[in-house]
Amino acid sequence: MKKRTIVILILITSLSLVGIVLIQIYWVRKALAMQEEQFNNKVQLALKGVVNLMFDERDIQSADSTICRTKCDHRTFEILSAINTVRLDSLLQQEFGGMTITREYAWGVYNPGCETIFAGNAGNYPTQLVATNHRVSLSCLYRSEKLFLGVYFPAERDVLWLRIFPYLLLAFVLLGVIIFAFSFVIFSFLRQKKLSEMKSDFVNNMTHEFKTPISTISLASEMLLKPDVYEYPVRTKRYARIIHDENLRLKQQVEQVLQIAILDKGEYRLNIMEFDAHEAIKLCLKNFELIIRDKGGFLTSKLSADQSIVNADYNHFINIMNNLLDNATKYAQGYPEIQVITKNIGALLVVEVHDKGIGISSDNLKYVFKKLFRVHTGNVHDVKGFGLGLYYVKTMVEAMGGLVKAKSELKKGSIFEIHLPVHNQTKLITDYHGSESKNITG
Repeated sequence: MKKRTIVILILITSLSLVGIVLIQIYWVRKALAMQEEQFNNKVQLALKGVVNLMFDERDIQSADSTICRTKCDHRTFEILSAINTVRLDSLLQQEFGGMTITREYAWGVYNPGCETIFAGNAGNYPTQLVATNHRVSLSCLYRSEKLFLGVYFPAERDVLWLRIFPYLLLAFVLLGVIIFAFSFVIFSFLRQKKLSEMKSDFVNNMTHEFKTPISTISLASEMLLKPDVYEYPVRTKRYARIIHDENLRLKQQVEQVLQIAILDKGEYRLNIMEFDAHEAIKLCLKNFELIIRDKGGFLTSKLSADQSIVNADYNHFINIMNNLLDNATKYAQGYPEIQVITKNIGALLVVEVHDKGIGISSDNLKYVFKKLFRVHTGNVHDVKGFGLGLYYVKTMVEAMGGLVKAKSELKKGSIFEIHLPVHNQTKLITDYHGSESKNITG
């Protein structure tokens, strides 16, 4: 599938999810408004029922003159004389209880024009009570006076949210599941796509790597089949040597490919022994010195570790160093400039391979230890290899109780570090792993 098609599909699906979220928010607001409307209707019916019951019973008693405040005129006093506040409070509780409205509330009889509450229990909410929407007019009984019976619920918003909360929670849980599943599928798809590209790159690169020795062997064999070639023993020997060397090279490449399965299954065997890492490093440096010199480069070392005796597999350690030096040589800018440094950190020997090569971007750095991963440099085949070297390095170092780290900056070079336990200090590696494992690249 083309990259543009994938981007369009992801974009369309993402917009659809955003649309679902917006619709969900819209319906939540609608549900909240509907609950608010239902609550208002219940309260309004309860208030009208209270007024009807109160005056149908003709429960009229004399009111205390103190019930009126400064703005209470004679007519208001006459009206309030007909209201039994105790009975009114009891009727409110009765009506609200029948309609399952059991939250705390403040109530009162007031004149909204002068913002004065003449009777009731306003509590700490006199201002809110005068401005409440839950009120019923008493003008049907006293047209000349604008009095209202009103109720204010301090926790009204909480009640409404509580009623829709179970449905809201279920909706967002289901929405979260959909978003998680979508994200998981997208990331899995992108990961599989990247893996597929890496495998295709591996197959193409492997074909290219195998093609060269096969072509060379084929050409040398054709030369040996010519009748007159045997008249020149030196030439015959040279062709035979070419076939032998290329066959050996092909064998090594096949073994490197087969190494993937061995590493993945963990079927490798380690021969842990004590040896001087400095001596092993010097041997590797000697093998690469001529190669780097032929390319006009420099290979230096600063083996300053006080404790260089390690517990590791000697052969694998040699291969690890060869892989790191080979990468530093292959990915050089112009001519190789490589330096190998050793030092001790606690109970560990740290070996650092510095180069001033092309470097690795931050996006690629986290993948360099992955199987089959190769940093692209414009041409797939400009640097030989199968993307197994650093994967092998990480697997083997960790199998020997160590860890591997990488630091790099694009076009400025890289630093690869291997940390291995020194002689008789293997037990101390555990604490170091616990403090350093967060910084391991790959």
